[in-house]
Amino acid sequence: MLNEKGFTLPEVMLAIGIGSMLIMGAMQFLPMLRQRTQQLSQHYQLDQLLRQTARTLQKDFRRSGFCAGTCNGKSIVIGQASGEAKNSCIVVAYDLNRNGRWEPVGHAESEYFGFRLRSGMLESQRGVNGCNAIGWERMLDPSEVSFSQFQVATTLGEGGDPLIILNMAANWKKNPAISTRLDTWVKVQ
Repeated sequence: MLNEKGFTLPEVMLAIGIGSMLIMGAMQFLPMLRQRTQQLSQHYQLDQLLRQTARTLQKDFRRSGFCAGTCNGKSIVIGQASGEAKNSCIVVAYDLNRNGRWEPVGHAESEYFGFRLRSGMLESQRGVNGCNAIGWERMLDPSEVSFSQFQVATTLGEGGDPLIILNMAANWKKNPAISTRLDTWVKVQ
């Protein structure tokens, strides 16, 4: 008599049944996992976009007030465009060409730079002295991102250093449930 080893038919059928149930369970879980991964990816992308925008603004904020000579006027003006939230616009001045003065509004190389919230979009303009001027340009694609908050304030930090505080919140237009917020500050000249 031969000594044969192996599985019996009922054992094979039981193993196939258990394996099939595990695969069916994983197939139901996989779409949910994929959707959650996409949401996390979109949240990360929005967060990075907000941080990149903040770095762009902070670069100009950090320079505000710089003058290689005698500059007249206010280096930081905070206000708002008509119909927008309080403190949702900022105009900063700095001596970009290092000639000892801030080139005025209307000059081809004006050294006044503005940023504002307008209809859910962040806008910028060079050569502006107020928040209601025309000719502002959108900083991001309005079909992708909507800003629910852009607020700036000035304060004194430790040691009396002037600071600009920046608060922003935005969401994706196509998926408003994915939103993020960024609160930061920058030391100025």
